[in-house]
Amino acid sequence: MKFITPSAEELSYLRADPLLVEQELDVRPEVARALERATGIRAGRVYWYSEHDHLYALELGDLGRNRPSTATVFGFWDRYEPRPPKHEIDSDLLDFGAWVAEVTEGMDPADIRLVAGFARQQTGRMQLTWPDGSVLRTPEERFANLPDYPYEPRYMEIEGLRMAYVEEGSGDPILMLHGEPTWGYLYRHMMPVLSGVGRVVVPDQIGFGRSDKPVADNAYSYRAYVRWMRKFILELDLTRITLVCQDWGGLVGLRVVSQLPERFARIVPMNTGIPDGGRPGGPSAAETGGMGGAFMTWRRLSQRLAEFDLPAMMKQAVSNRKLTEAEAAAYGAPFPSVEYQTAALLWPRQVPIRPEHPGAYDNRVAIEVLKTLELPVLLPWAEGDAITRAGEGMFRSIFRNCAPPLPIRNAGHFIQEDAGEEVAENIRRWILETPIP
Repeated sequence: MKFITPSAEELSYLRADPLLVEQELDVRPEVARALERATGIRAGRVYWYSEHDHLYALELGDLGRNRPSTATVFGFWDRYEPRPPKHEIDSDLLDFGAWVAEVTEGMDPADIRLVAGFARQQTGRMQLTWPDGSVLRTPEERFANLPDYPYEPRYMEIEGLRMAYVEEGSGDPILMLHGEPTWGYLYRHMMPVLSGVGRVVVPDQIGFGRSDKPVADNAYSYRAYVRWMRKFILELDLTRITLVCQDWGGLVGLRVVSQLPERFARIVPMNTGIPDGGRPGGPSAAETGGMGGAFMTWRRLSQRLAEFDLPAMMKQAVSNRKLTEAEAAAYGAPFPSVEYQTAALLWPRQVPIRPEHPGAYDNRVAIEVLKTLELPVLLPWAEGDAITRAGEGMFRSIFRNCAPPLPIRNAGHFIQEDAGEEVAENIRRWILETPIP
């Protein structure tokens, strides 16, 4: 257990939820003394982050018996988001129980897990993975005969969810992250060019493409997407990464860069941002983090829709070329029905637009880390994208080592569709000109 000290600002955006309460710790003096030794306190709180990046606290109370007499475990959730999935909390509490056994003489951490397993079999009350029926998987036949996308999918399991990705080429990895409401198919015009200078890795984020799709709203959060992508990178053991990201691919990917900077070598943000929700007296929320007023219009519109017509939406959004019927249909392939669209419908409202919005504080922390990095940065930017028009300047204020401006004319928000080959060729040349030591 690694204890940390959260800032007062971070705690101000969270709500405390008492999860475990022990008022009779006096009857187990050996546990009370062990907790005092392990935490270094007799009364007060210690904090830690779980495997799921949730913040927890153990609060000990001293009633004058020369050792802790009470103990309470709190979970801290984003104030304006629902509780995380129950199985994540159960898993984190089980890890806590194992830690208590580990620091207490005479207790075996394995016994804690055996008891939990027995209870699960007998009562079904402790579910440590996704309940039956809570995760959808798009039938593979929906992805048959995709135009210009001959790549065989690969899969890995992240926290009980199947995550899909494709690979092409060899060498240092070029990690390409899609955003809303697309999937890896978006990069099909760029992959052939870039696979000549590296190992192109294109994952489908959870809820999109061939990846699994939880159906409940509380399965998804900004923090969860960052965690899933971080674990994907660690599972593949990617290093010397060139990150290519657009839309939510940047919101997720740049947070991961701030957490694992040693694994990245170059960054290529394209028509994206890292919004921090604005600050009192500062720019309006809509102008913060590269998101302009057009984003707020899209956000309001998307939240009034009960279902996305992805083929029609992409036909309208791609401005410099006309999608064929087959290409447009490929964007709708992951979503046989609205039940599969939970992530796509949620993502627009999860962009932080207020200082207290979930994710805003974490982005402010990430930005401060990104400002310290010397990584080379290339900024291909579609001139016709009103949604992220301010983003290019924002990134120049964050990163120290930016290449000269690279405006992409006659391209809109989905720069990969409007000018994929052109952008890929620019990235290819830049990679060759900025070798990794």
